Amino acid sequence: PVLAAFCVLSPIELVSKIGATAGLATAADPERAFYRVHEYLARETNFYWRDFASEIDPSARIHPRAFVAERGVRVGPRVVIEANATVLERVSIGADTIVRAGAVLGAEGFEFKARAVHQHRWGKKAETIDGVQAITHAGSVVVGARVEIQANTVVDRALFRRPTRIGNESKIDNLVHIAHSVEIGERCLIVAGAIIAGSASIGDDVWIGPGAVVSSGVRVGDRASVVLGTRVVRDVAADSRVSGDLRVFPT
Repeated sequence: PVLAAFCVLSPIELVSKIGATAGLATAADPERAFYRVHEYLARETNFYWRDFASEIDPSARIHPRAFVAERGVRVGPRVVIEANATVLERVSIGADTIVRAGAVLGAEGFEFKARAVHQHRWGKKAETIDGVQAITHAGSVVVGARVEIQANTVVDRALFRRPTRIGNESKIDNLVHIAHSVEIGERCLIVAGAIIAGSASIGDDVWIGPGAVVSSGVRVGDRASVVLGTRVVRDVAADSRVSGDLRVFPT
């Protein structure tokens, strides 16, 4: 059996509105408190990840000028990793996948929080900013089988436990950025210069054209097409085509 527990972090003034929960903790700044707990779990425990010596299948072909981390990496059968590619910790690569020159898998993602200092004076709360904190990316990258990741593409490690994932047989062109916790389905084609922002979800058989941008948390449905240069800021239905002005055309 899998045991799960959760705790709600709340400012004191909202406690009476929350109702019964499995756990309740109060904090003047719940977001800051959450990330303090996250940093402890990421740095001091194995809550997010259990470390291991890297496992590389004997049939994999890794160029002498490629870098593969000594720990936390799995490289499957017949994988090809070209010169100057970088595979950092917490990355799994499925069979027959190709990682082209200069690609980076498992990069630290972009998540920063202002360290706010709260002060209460005469019944009012004042806030000042005391620097910017980098949030540790504690998750992983999972690349399926028969994937191709072309030159100078970057795939960020997940922020939390759910991995950044690229499904079987998807093909990623040059200079694509795939941010933390993105999920890409099977047989997707993502063309040069596209940006897939954090926690976006791409279905199966999706086409994303050159220079397109998919915003954080957006869902692109199966078999959808995103035309070159499009900025996708809301969900895209399956079997639809999105143009640069964000209109949706039925196929």
